[in-house]
Amino acid sequence: MFASFVVTLKPTAPAPLGNSTGASLHALLFNLVAQENRALAEQLHADAAVKPFTVSPLRGKIKREGERRIATPARFYSVRYTTLADELFNALSKILLGKFLYRGKVTLDGAEFVVQDVAVDPERSRGWGGLASAEEIWERASTTPDISLRFASPTAFRQRGLNLLFPIPTNVFHSYREKWNAFATPPLDEGLLAWVEQNVAVEAHELESRMTWFGGFQLHGFTGWCRFTAKDKDATRLKQLNALADFAFFCGTGAKTTQGMGQTRRMKAEGRRIEDESGGRKNGSADFASG
Repeated sequence: MFASFVVTLKPTAPAPLGNSTGASLHALLFNLVAQENRALAEQLHADAAVKPFTVSPLRGKIKREGERRIATPARFYSVRYTTLADELFNALSKILLGKFLYRGKVTLDGAEFVVQDVAVDPERSRGWGGLASAEEIWERASTTPDISLRFASPTAFRQRGLNLLFPIPTNVFHSYREKWNAFATPPLDEGLLAWVEQNVAVEAHELESRMTWFGGFQLHGFTGWCRFTAKDKDATRLKQLNALADFAFFCGTGAKTTQGMGQTRRMKAEGRRIEDESGGRKNGSADFASG
């Protein structure tokens, strides 16, 4: 089961935050999972080419006092966790929808926060919560040649030690195919990527560069929306492409999706207008702070 949990938090006192909330929320996920399944938490720590989860940055207005960043008790904040593997889904749902649903306490950067809500319902999470199986994604996938995606937190691709700041189709769909083949069926053959390279192009976009911190260093990524179009109308390839685009909601895009980057969801294009499938905001601005 693929899942997206949106966790609403509120600090009990003014809470100083580090530069990299993505890294802090990544650590918080491990701590939550360890309460239910310590062996699984240790397994998640281990090096693996493809991780079965994503983590968003912290969403919400953060106060600045000089160089300090502070979350205030007067405001609500949220983090989004997605899971790609059943064992992780089971462990995290037991914690978040059991013990920590309403008034559970967690620690973030040494400060205490109270869990106010946990939502997997799209209606209660501004379109960012959800549940789906690989079979459901595959069965629902269309064969449209036009695909629009919104990149809501800084997104980038690492290639030969460089940080690439544009959604080149082969990079985008390679990112999704790698995770799909690790956690879903039917497997998608390498010929798909050759087909994408030959047939899929960026038709339109509104993108901007944004910076995100990772402890002592920073990376730039792009946010906004992009519309891809395929010139070849092969129904099999188009279904595969659309299944991957729908899967992006759970797997994220590009590098460091486990520490805040690459939060993504499908959009729909109506003429010249780009609109969230959930009916959310229509501009290209990010939903998540780059924290």
